[in-house]
Amino acid sequence: MGIRRRHLLGGSLAVAGLLAVGPAAFGRELTLGRGTDIAVRSAKVFTAGSTRIMVYRRTAAKFSAFVATCPFDQTPLKRAHVRPRKITNLKRRRITCPNDKSVFKAGNGKRISGPTTQALERLPIKVVNGFLVATVAASASPAPSPPPTSSDQLIESSKVPVGGGVKVRSSVGMLMIVQPTAGNFAAFSAICTHAGCTVSRATAQAIVCTCHGSEFSTGNGAVLKGPASSPLRRYGIVERSGGLFLS
Repeated sequence: MGIRRRHLLGGSLAVAGLLAVGPAAFGRELTLGRGTDIAVRSAKVFTAGSTRIMVYRRTAAKFSAFVATCPFDQTPLKRAHVRPRKITNLKRRRITCPNDKSVFKAGNGKRISGPTTQALERLPIKVVNGFLVATVAASASPAPSPPPTSSDQLIESSKVPVGGGVKVRSSVGMLMIVQPTAGNFAAFSAICTHAGCTVSRATAQAIVCTCHGSEFSTGNGAVLKGPASSPLRRYGIVERSGGLFLS
């Protein structure tokens, strides 16, 4: 009976992957899954709210965890983006962003080459009773996004407040649509470039991420306040027939 109880408990934990198990020094501890599910020198991506976590198994007992987002353009990273440096050297693995071709060391996330100057955002990770437990920032749940009113339209322009912004889903991901002054609209990626959190709100001057306090300009997406060091990606939009569309 004891063996069966332990087996059932392990199964329950595995099914409940990404369960918040308690507060940490600067965020939440999330149980991702069993460490044995990842082969040595291989990786797996987990999803925790708005944060995607890539775990790379360096050795039988050592793991590294990163925010699974390319720092230059916020493209999601996948397991397939972890590859050996050369076919003749399978031990050295690299993580390569698919669009801008930035390259990082799989063991520690440090930048090797590419247009970005940032390393991958590394997260604390440990093994508890065979399960991987990562620590991520405690972030507020994002406000619900209004659905597009057509297959192309992002949102009705009248629904974007002057001196504020609204988050919407689009074909290029979650966007923050802002209207700093009347009739002046702009669209930016709603994914913070620091740790991959979804930004929280917008004022006439700034797009604010409450995860760690980063702020970005509503004019061009530039960093106004750290810890983020890269701007938000800007997307072209046009207004026509009372709606806003990607250009």
